[in-house]
Amino acid sequence: MAKIKSIELKAFEYVMPANQAYGMARGLNFRRSCSLIEITTDDGIVGHGEAGGPPRLMREAIALVRPFFLGKSLYDFEIVAAHIYNRLYHFGVQSQVTAILSGISIAAHDAIGKTIGVPVHDLLGGKAADRFGCYATTGYFTPDAQNSFEAQLAHVAEAGFAAAKIKIGNGPASDLDRVRLAREILGDDALLMVDINGNYTVDIAMQALRCIEPYDIHWCEEPLPPTDTRGYAELRQRSPIPLAAGEAFYTIHDFKRLVEARGLDILMPSMITCGGFGQAKAIATLALMNNLRVSPSVWANGLAIAAALHFAASLPTWPHTDNVPFPLLIEYDTGANPFRDGMLAEPLQVKDGAIAVPAGPGLGVKVDTHAVAQFAVH
Repeated sequence: MAKIKSIELKAFEYVMPANQAYGMARGLNFRRSCSLIEITTDDGIVGHGEAGGPPRLMREAIALVRPFFLGKSLYDFEIVAAHIYNRLYHFGVQSQVTAILSGISIAAHDAIGKTIGVPVHDLLGGKAADRFGCYATTGYFTPDAQNSFEAQLAHVAEAGFAAAKIKIGNGPASDLDRVRLAREILGDDALLMVDINGNYTVDIAMQALRCIEPYDIHWCEEPLPPTDTRGYAELRQRSPIPLAAGEAFYTIHDFKRLVEARGLDILMPSMITCGGFGQAKAIATLALMNNLRVSPSVWANGLAIAAALHFAASLPTWPHTDNVPFPLLIEYDTGANPFRDGMLAEPLQVKDGAIAVPAGPGLGVKVDTHAVAQFAVH
């Protein structure tokens, strides 16, 4: 039985020039980072994962949880994770611990797959599809004249994406202008989503949703902060547009509160923050039980995309049979990020608006840290 010999974190960070920053309604983003988790077994198998969060925080979190895993069976992740939550619940570090456990879960599944020669999706339940349509996350707020809103959308249209999600949340009037322009550039047939990143209260969100309703918005992501459970319930009852959220939720418990309040139409677990594959599958089961849709959030790097593809592949088609009105979509961030493609020896490519599920054992991708060595955080 393979045992965990070591767990290491390799941190990378790309700092942008101030004039090239881009972001959302809450503020601009000057950094892209990657917290790479590397598990080595006593058999010499190496598995890779990714944890979502600032590398310096992730370093402290992995130092906290590493002793719980060393010497344990590679297959004991869920047991050890539950023990960690039980032991550390007084510490007030649930989000950081959950994020680092997400990366360890991905790395452990990668190592298990390599050990027994099967892809991760088989460990999670099988493969329902070979490839998935994806939507481009684009239309960022930015002061960069070379990367204007119009230029971002034009690039997405030229790249052949059939769906796109744009950033809004700077006020209903601004939202209307951005949505109108996005629809003009992308055309009437493209799926168009919007993301407010939790920047509104219920009344402002309702006003904005009414303004953009005529432009056939597929969903609105995070109209409210993740803590406003009652607000989501009130807004969903009145909203003319489906509501989605999940990238800021940790473990099934956060999702359970929103689902029980009937506050969401689409659940969006992030593989690198929700607690790992076990938590993601539990969230998917919660969605199935409540007849809700799932669309994983992937605002991250190459390993996170691979993990999301394996997770998506393992989900049964429910409740549909042959006719699926809106198939599950994978998020593909188009912002400047050297770790999305540079971290993988063979980057995951979007072709005809879709990404293939990686083949081969484990995650089916090969990590190349030498290609991004210049961004290492020591």
